[in-house]
Amino acid sequence: MSNEQLDDPVITVRLTKGLAERNRLPLADVLSVLEELRQMFAIVGRRVQRARGMASPTGDFGLEVIAGDGTSIFKKGSVEMPIVMTQNIATGLVAAQEVLSTFGALETDAGVPEPNRNLDQSLMRRISRIARVQRRDRTELEIRVEHREFTAPIQVTFGHSGIETLKALQVPTFQVEGVSLFGKLVQLVDYDPEDDQNKGFWGELILGEGDKWRVQFKPQDADSVTPLFRKQVQVIGKAVYYRVQTPKIVAESIVLDPDRDYETAFDEIFGSYKNVFNADFDTLMKRNNEEE
Repeated sequence: MSNEQLDDPVITVRLTKGLAERNRLPLADVLSVLEELRQMFAIVGRRVQRARGMASPTGDFGLEVIAGDGTSIFKKGSVEMPIVMTQNIATGLVAAQEVLSTFGALETDAGVPEPNRNLDQSLMRRISRIARVQRRDRTELEIRVEHREFTAPIQVTFGHSGIETLKALQVPTFQVEGVSLFGKLVQLVDYDPEDDQNKGFWGELILGEGDKWRVQFKPQDADSVTPLFRKQVQVIGKAVYYRVQTPKIVAESIVLDPDRDYETAFDEIFGSYKNVFNADFDTLMKRNNEEE
């Protein structure tokens, strides 16, 4: 790259080996890899911007494909895409380093995940989709970031070793039968179709405290489950926990969770233990205040 181009950071994405050795790749696969990378930059960028006090973080770094000056998307034995970062560069460089660090950590672990390593679930879902493309095309991914602030380019390779680490991280850590969850059932939109493929359909359960669970339903339950979307429900089934994925519950049953009338319940329960405590409500409150 010329010095003029390096005034803005340049991110070079390169796919090598496998089908790339034909000097071409399926267009959908190339676009998929680029889009997942863009989303990863945006995820980290929004987090950094929020931490720095930005009221409405966007994670938009004005990424543009570079053309001309001898650059080309096609190289012998690879498909290469140089991209320039034109906006929010300070934040963008932080995001770039975290994204490359995540890829590098997976590759370094070589199929045996470091137990104390913290990994972002959102990034891992995106990397899983990139890895799916790589497995299909048998390719290796290289990412390089160049900028005048760096004494040398930052570069990472993500290939077989990293994909093996990713597979190890996706193995369930433990399972619990007979778990009951209450929450609002919504459609699961951010879902990798390779996960538990051909084993039913999916939803997402948002619990009262905001925690999210994936819900796996049996194919034959579609007619009974579909009317319950966007409603408050109770799901009973097997809970499956993962290290870097959202937990899931394999639903055995699901019922509508009826609205609760707390005032009526209070009236019904109030005074139930009067004989046990041998005092009325006012006396009990007075005793409680004295103890405090």
